[in-house]
Amino acid sequence: MHLLSEKKTKVILIRPPDPMGMVDILSHVLPTNLGYIAAYAMKGGFNVKILDYEQEPFIGVDFLKKIEETSPGIIGFSCMTPTIVNGHKIATIIKKHFPEITTVVGGAHSSALPEQTLREFPNFDIVVFQEGEATFLELCERMKDGKDFVGVAGTTIREGDSVIKQKERPFIKNLDDIPFPARELYQTSQKFRGHSSRGFTNTLNSTEIFTSRGCPYKCTFCAIVATFKRTVRFRSPDIVFEEIKEVNKRFAIDHIVIADDTFGLKKGRIEALSEKFARTKLKSWSCDTRVDSVTRDSLKIMKASGCTKVAFGVETGSDRVIKLNEKKIDLHRVRQAIIWAKEAGIKHVEANFIVGSHPEETLEDLKKTQKLIKELDITFISISVIVPYPGTPNYEIFKKNGFIYTDDWSQYVMFGQAPGWRTTHFTPEELLKYQKKLNTSFYLNPRYMLKVLSRVRSLNELGYYIKSGRAFVKWALGLDITNKEKRLSDYSDEAFIPDQYYSKRKFVNNQNNNLNLV
Repeated sequence: MHLLSEKKTKVILIRPPDPMGMVDILSHVLPTNLGYIAAYAMKGGFNVKILDYEQEPFIGVDFLKKIEETSPGIIGFSCMTPTIVNGHKIATIIKKHFPEITTVVGGAHSSALPEQTLREFPNFDIVVFQEGEATFLELCERMKDGKDFVGVAGTTIREGDSVIKQKERPFIKNLDDIPFPARELYQTSQKFRGHSSRGFTNTLNSTEIFTSRGCPYKCTFCAIVATFKRTVRFRSPDIVFEEIKEVNKRFAIDHIVIADDTFGLKKGRIEALSEKFARTKLKSWSCDTRVDSVTRDSLKIMKASGCTKVAFGVETGSDRVIKLNEKKIDLHRVRQAIIWAKEAGIKHVEANFIVGSHPEETLEDLKKTQKLIKELDITFISISVIVPYPGTPNYEIFKKNGFIYTDDWSQYVMFGQAPGWRTTHFTPEELLKYQKKLNTSFYLNPRYMLKVLSRVRSLNELGYYIKSGRAFVKWALGLDITNKEKRLSDYSDEAFIPDQYYSKRKFVNNQNNNLNLV
């Protein structure tokens, strides 16, 4: 009985490998969402471990040894659309060797397609849809108490041969009630070292911090609605301030990335948070936001408080496509916001674009995007290919028109390959071609390269740009820029022998017809 009670308080949370491998030169993002889930479960008395296979290679045999050593009762997966296939590969290995363990999957993909996810991936037992903290804790408590999962709001479960979506769970009203992410559980050699987005060298320790959740806008390409609907909730500036002080003290964090879905939605909030940032020991901070969420004065305040980068979601240089996307901005405000950011002295100003952001985008619309990019005084651009993520209006349009050619979710990536879908006016190959054309016309412009070099203030910074430039040229030539070591996961489990595992335990059916330890 001791083994049983111990097992039922142990939890493992997993971020599966990215199918393309982590592109180190572009981004370094820690599993903050799992940090929140872990902290919430730990507050409920559970012993939690995080395994981050986006940062570390997945080796099947080594993974199984970790499962045997930990002996968890429940394992949770956080999966985006491209990673859910790899997540299920891991769940399949778990079920083969430890069928009594309950496997739970959450994230944007399963939130958008909860019933389909269970039908498509048989080795996931339960889907958690939308906000996960309270739901996952209740699942853990049910497991600990030996109860089934019928009636757990915010989940989709199996009942015999049927898949049942249970009622929605209300969102947590007060975000201040959620504990800070359990960053001490991040199991990676990189941990906080490195950049979190373009423009930051590996001399900083950085982490992501959320000051709000959700977005009220209805952009047709955005999957945020699958997780948070159109609700927006805010953490108090005082709580954000306390978290920054904690990460600075415990982990020597000197740069934070505001990871909000949309930073600065609430009037006066940028100013209030900036005042708090200025009182910390941070060297710098950065954020993504909308052009209509900032003013000339707020950008000056951001700069004064240590903001060194701001990225704006623009998507297109065509007013027609902006309207089709339901973006609710205009190009005048785009130009204005970027001018204000540069005037304020913010070092890095980025604009993000999407080739094919709406399926009705034309070549003429793309020419307008290229013209706008040439006009803007920006440090970086990010130009991705549209991905029709489940849960977005675009996904339904693409499906209805027969534009999607693949049912392999691992192919739903923005970079590195021709997409498995088309738009009304562009083939998959054309989408990739124009993505490369817009990127190369910006980054390989001699004037741009000279401007970048003139801003370099250290050897570390120079090294970053050389490394970035080398990776970009390889990508433009069609060569591989992914981290091969992290991409090459090994899902083999043949060499695994669960030493003494089954000799120490026997199994019986519980009331939910799942195997449980006794």
